Amino acid sequence: MFIRKLSSTAAFVAVDLADCPGHGVVRSAPKILQGGAKDLARSMTYTLACLERQETGISAGISTPKETKTEAIKHFVTELADWDAGYFLTAGKGVAGDAVASVDQEAVWQSVVAAAQVLCPEATTAVTDLPDSTGLVAALADTNISLVASEEPFTAEADLLFVGSKMRVLDHDMADQLKVKTVVPITRLALTTRALARCTSRGVVVAPDFISAAGALLGTEVAATTHTLLAELVDHPAGPVIGACLQAEKFLQTWQDSLPFGRPL
Repeated sequence: MFIRKLSSTAAFVAVDLADCPGHGVVRSAPKILQGGAKDLARSMTYTLACLERQETGISAGISTPKETKTEAIKHFVTELADWDAGYFLTAGKGVAGDAVASVDQEAVWQSVVAAAQVLCPEATTAVTDLPDSTGLVAALADTNISLVASEEPFTAEADLLFVGSKMRVLDHDMADQLKVKTVVPITRLALTTRALARCTSRGVVVAPDFISAAGALLGTEVAATTHTLLAELVDHPAGPVIGACLQAEKFLQTWQDSLPFGRPL
């Protein structure tokens, strides 16, 4: 993992693996921290590895106040185009899709719902911490799963919890209070590492976010690809998340001299 800074504006790109093309997101805020960007880049690397693509995860940050954001993003896009590194970035938080390619949110919903159906096929009820669940409701329209309105989604009784209002929103204390069978992340890094451990010890199944939230990276047949990736992990002795990590690492070892240090947990 290394950080490459831009010269034309206060921005950087966290690159997980060297000397290969990459995919990731670019975010903008008054202060974007490198630590979070590195975590997102690692998560993207594991998605690509699960798909057996020899590419790296990347994550960019543009630190700029609102007043100068438009100009900063223009400088970022222009300078990045000159790198000729084969990096493709989609718009993350704070970045409009007119400057950078927009995230295919419909594809994200497809992968999220498919993950839920694979890991909890008997599910009929779900809750979410999203402040606006319109997209999720639409994605669930052709399933037998009904979204139940709840102001306390982390303690509500349901089959599923769709989580991802922000990064690390589900911590270990919340995990101890869950009354669901399966947790399906809508965004990357929605759970803390300790939350994952608590869920696993309590028998709450957690979908690997680098698959459930991968969206358009999964190709044109998003739901089918999600099913394929997760079907063999349903009964993995260490759980779907660790199983997916092992699957990604098996592929990474075929083209990297050593594994990157640290999993996207």
